[in-house]
Amino acid sequence: MLHIERMRMTLPAGFEHRASTIGRLVGDAMAGFEPAEQRTLERLSIDPVRISPNATDQEIARSIAERIVSKLRGKV
Repeated sequence: MLHIERMRMTLPAGFEHRASTIGRLVGDAMAGFEPAEQRTLERLSIDPVRISPNATDQEIARSIAERIVSKLRGKV
């Protein structure tokens, strides 16, 4: 099981009001992820995700979740 205690995002101007929804959707997208091993990380950072001004919250969250999973699997 994956437990994220805190998530900090820097969003482009005009997206700030979408942060809580995007954060929740990232959690939803990560719900099925099962780490290969049990470990505790103090911090995990991902590279910036490029998004289109017309991107939905779901698309943004999916992109963030994919980066997190890749990082956890050691592919990034």
